[in-house]
Amino acid sequence: MPDPLGVGVLGYGFMAAAHLAGLRAVAGARVVAIAGPNRVRASQVAAAHDVPAVYASADELAADPAVDAVVVASPDDQHYPQTMTAIAAGAHVFVEKPVARTAAQARQMHAAAVQAGLRTGVGFTLRWNPLVERIHAMVQAGELGRVVSVHAQRFNKRLLGQAPPTMEWRYDPARCGSGALGDLGSHMIDLAQHLAGPITEVAADLAAVRTHARDPASGAEVPLTLDDDAVLSVRFASGAHGTISSSRVGMVDSHLPLGRSSFLINGTRAGVLTDGVLHASIHQLGRDPRPLDPGLPLDDADHAGILAFFGERMMRGFVEAVRSGRDVPPTLADGLRAQEVVDAALTAARERRWVEVPAAHETFATPGLPANAGTQEA
Repeated sequence: MPDPLGVGVLGYGFMAAAHLAGLRAVAGARVVAIAGPNRVRASQVAAAHDVPAVYASADELAADPAVDAVVVASPDDQHYPQTMTAIAAGAHVFVEKPVARTAAQARQMHAAAVQAGLRTGVGFTLRWNPLVERIHAMVQAGELGRVVSVHAQRFNKRLLGQAPPTMEWRYDPARCGSGALGDLGSHMIDLAQHLAGPITEVAADLAAVRTHARDPASGAEVPLTLDDDAVLSVRFASGAHGTISSSRVGMVDSHLPLGRSSFLINGTRAGVLTDGVLHASIHQLGRDPRPLDPGLPLDDADHAGILAFFGERMMRGFVEAVRSGRDVPPTLADGLRAQEVVDAALTAARERRWVEVPAAHETFATPGLPANAGTQEA
């Protein structure tokens, strides 16, 4: 594939803009089309990023012969149909998280991509942080010893404030399978499984702290029913256990660009504490904590700056996967694994019990595919 990879972007919101910026920095790719239901807005974004073609639907974009790969950066309820449309057209696909509204949808997306021999990527931003890569290497090398526990928190201030928030698709159960759990929690679920291995069981308590939002058209109050504060207890295949919390009403660290972000790994030889973004320290018995410094140029970066740095690395990995013909994680396989935990947590919260998460051989046992399909990653 000597020519630049032609990329089509579905969506024109905040994350779409982040991916457009990331792709601009990748020499082997060129954004050739944008699509979204608001043609005027799509045209404005296209003009701002020098994108030549604008479409009103995923079908039109996928039919463009210049499109080799598609970035799905649309609302959650569009991830499944738009990904399936892209795959049916023979396009490689990168999907924002959570990859679908349900694990059943995610399973179909993954199976279709594997059957078509296409490369996939998922927007688990923290995976592309050199700090996280360093910690992953330490865990794999046994520097922490046996992992005993993992504790993760991801909070933001989105629903804080006296006035009711404006209703949007993120709070609509018809468009999202969950609230803070799938939106913020999926990042930490993926990171936990990336660093500590598969989660096998989950118990959960989900709360809806903000009860109403304001309809932007009528000004009337509408009920909020999706979780905005979620707490999970998890058990890993390795025997480790831990907690994963996510919140849209996070007061602590609400002054920071990304809010509260904390990830702690406690091992038998050492422990690591990190925000997953800028800082990390290693802790050992009898010694003062020592910083892990990957030399990130992000000390004064805002939310957009942090996303732009990791976003460029994320898009570079996706383009590399397409050009090499080899998976570069995180892929739809990883997105599916995270969605299986989200679905299990929803069941656990509803039924007030521990719920098993499907094992990898069950997750990938899709009709027409070998049981280990998609599990071999570069």
